[in-house]
Amino acid sequence: MIYLTYLTTEEGTPVWFFVHPKTPDYIFDKIAGKDHSLIVNFLSAVSMFGFDTLGSRLQIVEFEHVKMSYRYIDFNGQKLLAVALTDLHDNISLVWNIFDKFMKKNYEKFSEIIPSESELLEKDKVDKFTKELQEDFEKMLQNRVRKIPALGKRDFKNLLISLIVGILFYSITIVITYFSFKTYNLQNDPTTFFYLIIVLNFIIPAIFIGWLTGFWTGALLNGAIISTMNILVLSAIWWNQLVLAVSALFHVSLAVIAIGVLIVAGIIGAAMGLLAALVAWFLVETRTLVPAE
Repeated sequence: MIYLTYLTTEEGTPVWFFVHPKTPDYIFDKIAGKDHSLIVNFLSAVSMFGFDTLGSRLQIVEFEHVKMSYRYIDFNGQKLLAVALTDLHDNISLVWNIFDKFMKKNYEKFSEIIPSESELLEKDKVDKFTKELQEDFEKMLQNRVRKIPALGKRDFKNLLISLIVGILFYSITIVITYFSFKTYNLQNDPTTFFYLIIVLNFIIPAIFIGWLTGFWTGALLNGAIISTMNILVLSAIWWNQLVLAVSALFHVSLAVIAIGVLIVAGIIGAAMGLLAALVAWFLVETRTLVPAE
């Protein structure tokens, strides 16, 4: 979530700020509750210090619970400094993508509140537009979080809930696979049965787990865990058929077959985890914000 946003001129003159109503106390008490002009001047000074000493703009500062990111924006030929205080797990590209869309949507309002050498700002108009911008930005942020907050926090609780639900979903696919095997006599059509297992027990669960978990590191772990369980359960259900097929082809012992199953489980588990991670990254992590606390 974007908890705090400051927009200033390059010289440090305050233009607009936003404080999310659900900003945690440890942020509000330490930063958001202070004099905004002082905060803006400090942020601008830090940014200019980085440029003057290192020749490059400051971009991200990570704290224990939040991170602060900086960006320069060109608005009608005037350079503005934008600073956003966000959750540690928020994707910074998404944060600035949202802010860019917000500024484009409210171009006329920002034109009225940004200081200009040619025109004097009207206080009543600035106050009116500032309030409208705050309300509009809050609505935009709320539309960017997951509908179920517990699945958007990207923490251990999120990981655990996703793993449990993912196992339940995977169990359903196993039941469907088993009844399909019995109903359509797929023991006589091993090729179709193989494709059914790949799609129903690996690809579909990986997509579901990735979307459900919502962040790539958690999806990678959950996908690997569930995929490994998947291989072991499938092997247990169809163990006799597996032993007969492998023994006929390679003439190996049960111990070798068991070791082979474990190796295959690890390889496919990693592949399923990677697929789940990709889905989580592209469908959720780069499209949604972490819900406010």
